Amino acid sequence: MKSRFVLDKSAKADLYNLYLYAFNKPDSPFRKKFWSTRFDHGIPYGIREDDELVSGLFSMPFEVNFHGRPFLMNGITDVMSVPEYSGKGAAGTLMKAALNDMYENNVVLSYLAPFSFAYYRKFGYEQLFDHQFYQLAGDKLPRVKPAKEGRVHRTTLSKAISLIQTAYLHSPLSQNGGLIRQEWWWHYLTEKHPEWQVAYYQNAKQVVTGYLIYTRSADEFHVQEFVHLTPASYQSLVSFVFKHGAGYQTYTFENANPNYQGDLVADPYTLKVTTQPYMMGRIVNLQAFLEKYPFNQTDFEPISFNIEDETIAQNQGSWTISATSGEIGIEHDSEPQVNVPTFTIQQFTKATFGYRSLTSQQSFGQINGKTSLLAKLDQLFTTQKPVLADYF
Repeated sequence: MKSRFVLDKSAKADLYNLYLYAFNKPDSPFRKKFWSTRFDHGIPYGIREDDELVSGLFSMPFEVNFHGRPFLMNGITDVMSVPEYSGKGAAGTLMKAALNDMYENNVVLSYLAPFSFAYYRKFGYEQLFDHQFYQLAGDKLPRVKPAKEGRVHRTTLSKAISLIQTAYLHSPLSQNGGLIRQEWWWHYLTEKHPEWQVAYYQNAKQVVTGYLIYTRSADEFHVQEFVHLTPASYQSLVSFVFKHGAGYQTYTFENANPNYQGDLVADPYTLKVTTQPYMMGRIVNLQAFLEKYPFNQTDFEPISFNIEDETIAQNQGSWTISATSGEIGIEHDSEPQVNVPTFTIQQFTKATFGYRSLTSQQSFGQINGKTSLLAKLDQLFTTQKPVLADYF
């Protein structure tokens, strides 16, 4: 099923022109190429007035790996309106249409990059993904020797895809809610980021166990993505970066894993470390999410709670979950129960993704409920922070 707002292929030129104007982007063969790939693989939505396309967005179908469980996830991108039509609720109408289409099509999750956190919280999204940035001055680089075995090779991203795909899939970047990157998406990255370079490490058996995706400017060496599956790949790739020496004023490592790693540097005082909010997400189909969720316990007594979801009515009401020998039991009633805690879909998403526990949210006054019951629920959920390297 799809809503009446889904556009057909004939709207491609109109949507591209809306994109250029709304985001003040210059037209170019380069831009048209990667945008066309996005259009061809996405689900475009739009609203017309007097035969003019005045608002649009993309719902991009992906699959993510959530602690070993694959979930369908649609990423929302290019939410746009012409200025004379802004403030009339068109973008909100399209957001609701896209989310309800996702639910009807058994899409479990949705992610997006917000221009405003407050705006997208109105549609059930919450902050889930952060990135950390580690910066070192070019004259303060530590000395790191490469591993005794294996070697590092340099190449372009397009040539590296077949070599590094497996390393990515086995890395934390694709384990805690990250994308299971499809072939088209890898090639899309080469179209959108022709400046990305790759250094990959092969061990003595010629197996790739790590890689860097990086860019270079006049002043900065920026590591966009760093995958290392072994100590040798970590050591050799860091050594490769630092061997560039004082040729750059700044060396920046962007890390999709939000956990602090500055203690791995001999002198952390030489580091400038910042954490930046990255992307938001939400549970779209709560029933399907709970059915496949990797609970920490295989046996637990029934626990009940209420969910409030102003965008997807099917998620609202009371939920009771239990488990017997790993068999998950789920009961749902559209009417809320009394004397059980009530969570918004945002609060529940944060807790189940391991971003912030229910008891932590309670300690900041965001949730009401018995601490003992919230703690029981927290014990069922992952405590590993979600990780997402991709942007859409």
